[in-house]
Amino acid sequence: MKLKKIELANFRNYEKLELEFLKNIICFTGLNGQGKTNIAEAVSVLGLLSSFRTNSYTEMIRFGEKYFFIRGEFYNNSGRDIEVGISFDGKNKKIMYQNKKISRFSQMWGKIPVVYLIPDESIITTGPPNSRRDFCDRLMSLTDAEYISMLSEYNGVIKQKNKVLTEMKSGNNSGADIISVYNTKITETGSGMYDKRIKFIQDFLPYFSEIFKFISDGLYTGDIRYETQMDKDNYSVSLKKMLVSEKYSEIRRGVSYIGPHKDDLDFLVNGRSLRKFGSKGQHKLFLVALKLAGTEYIKSVTDEYPIFVLDDLYSEIDERKSLQVAKILDKDIQTFITTSNSRIIDQLDPNVSQLYRIENGKCAAVF
Repeated sequence: MKLKKIELANFRNYEKLELEFLKNIICFTGLNGQGKTNIAEAVSVLGLLSSFRTNSYTEMIRFGEKYFFIRGEFYNNSGRDIEVGISFDGKNKKIMYQNKKISRFSQMWGKIPVVYLIPDESIITTGPPNSRRDFCDRLMSLTDAEYISMLSEYNGVIKQKNKVLTEMKSGNNSGADIISVYNTKITETGSGMYDKRIKFIQDFLPYFSEIFKFISDGLYTGDIRYETQMDKDNYSVSLKKMLVSEKYSEIRRGVSYIGPHKDDLDFLVNGRSLRKFGSKGQHKLFLVALKLAGTEYIKSVTDEYPIFVLDDLYSEIDERKSLQVAKILDKDIQTFITTSNSRIIDQLDPNVSQLYRIENGKCAAVF
């Protein structure tokens, strides 16, 4: 997938901007706070319908204005042109795909695959279990429409169940029967989610292991293991039994804590837990490898590389490791890079790269 043209109006610090992309590597350089990441963010929003910086569309409106508009022209491997437009007036979102209005996010999810790596994502390796589940779920959702449906349905059931559990904790016992209904649905949908997650890890791991070893110059081996309270060999039966045995405990707590929404991934470096024993450098390399492997995984399923967004690359890895990353990306992957480090210019080949300098919301082509 490639983005050939982007148009912004009242988006962040850009009153108006139109850029055309003719090369695979597009780099935005300049001092911090000038608007480099804003363009990368717009690329991400066009593909994922959400920002990697905020959950609020309102924050993306240019200061003093009442709306924003972004539009992208894409094309895929088969040469098909795809147009996406997103506007927001402070209250209402309007998403257009091929000149047709999209009423639900799920209708477009995965059609413009985007993988991004930003500094704040260190939480994937260092943070709580939900950060690792989210990484897994988001990547799977880009390639598996059935999983999107499962995940949406499951989250809806958990939300409804938690509402009833909260009421029961407060003394309202009228929800006892409905809890059993919710648990049946959790068992059915949750077991399907588990099976798909295990299959995903099996398919994803070879790409990750190879990339992690390569960018670490062969110093490290990486592994990913699925962690759950349930019996992995009999997940569905185990989940059903645990939901029954922990029913009154969940009522006392007022929250549902049994099911795949509480499972985790254990990241390993040379056989040892990254969270417990990993160095800062190992965490960064692991994260970069996860993201790079995501591009290869998506390509293996869809026969289409996603667009790759690298925000502030040098904050994640040193210059030597960035050259290793560049070798991996040299596979017809369109990559958007932002950096305040001028050394990136010396690494760019004008034959395959476009360089823009950003200053005060003004974007000027260097080559």
